[in-house]
Amino acid sequence: MTDDALLRAVLAAPDDDAPRLVYADWLEERGDPARAAFIRVQVELSHPPVDYAKRFRLMQTERTLLRANRDAWTAWLPAWAEAREFRRGFLEGIRCEAGDFISRADEVRHRTPLSSVQLDGKEELAVTLFRTRSLDGLRTLTLSLPIPAGVWSHLAECPVLGQLRDLTLNSKGPPGEMVDALIESVGLSNLRTLRLTWCTLGDEHSARLVAHPWVARLRTLDLRNNHIADEGGRAIAESPHLEGLELLNLRGNPLADTWVAGLLRRRFGGRVRF
Repeated sequence: MTDDALLRAVLAAPDDDAPRLVYADWLEERGDPARAAFIRVQVELSHPPVDYAKRFRLMQTERTLLRANRDAWTAWLPAWAEAREFRRGFLEGIRCEAGDFISRADEVRHRTPLSSVQLDGKEELAVTLFRTRSLDGLRTLTLSLPIPAGVWSHLAECPVLGQLRDLTLNSKGPPGEMVDALIESVGLSNLRTLRLTWCTLGDEHSARLVAHPWVARLRTLDLRNNHIADEGGRAIAESPHLEGLELLNLRGNPLADTWVAGLLRRRFGGRVRF
């Protein structure tokens, strides 16, 4: 098989280890043992071994190979994109301007199984972003561009977020509209991690969020630095929809030394962070 055919197999089945390992064998046969070893190591690390010592050795090898070869392995990346994260041997995470991603994402997607994106940019791009198919297939999305009033409904109506599992929103937009967009979304059925940091939720909007059955899908809820005090903290502690949470991050809110912190600790134990 050719390089193009092997790469197409990886892109066609991004969750399957087998095409990646076949690609690693092909690389080694053609004189690139470092990249081949890197793919194999990251694939093995994605299925953690019971032996801690073995995992530590694999992580050391991963760091050494990436440090020595990162520049060469990302030399093909367009100038508008910044490499962020390798997963299972391939570049899967980038950071870029939303405008570039909307118009040029295929330049990256044709070369690597892209699954994670952090988007920066200006607020006028938000509507276009949610109306295009540029977000299709992503598993992790961080939106650092401002989302103004009147635009959050387009996030709620975006139909291509069905594979998204991890969403981070850093927005000073209207918190009520943001919460409405999340709980009314038609496309976030597989979301498991939600980070709303510095979003000025306060007590009212954090309480509205956790009162809705929508949050039952979450395993991680990060509400750092949102001015959540006693009323919001009590609503979180008493929500009937958070039984599945594995991590609740409330750092940066005025809760740590209050009576509500006791309620939260009794409810979530070591799963809550202050």
